[in-house]
Amino acid sequence: MSTLRDELHNLIDRLPEEQVAPILAIVRESTPAEDGGEEWPLPDFVGTLSSGKGDLAARSSEILRTELGRQPE
Repeated sequence: MSTLRDELHNLIDRLPEEQVAPILAIVRESTPAEDGGEEWPLPDFVGTLSSGKGDLAARSSEILRTELGRQPE
């Protein structure tokens, strides 16, 4: 084991229990999955606001006019 890995293991062993979960989340985000598949599944809420209609910010005026009953210019 490299010196850096050995130090990391020692530091992790010294962490208070309440700090383990946040550190674990950070490590999971930056570690590839063992099976070579998708690194980590995304939370369920990811993509819930996707409309499939392109950049909504760029089309905001058109969307607002349509929703308010006026035709786009």
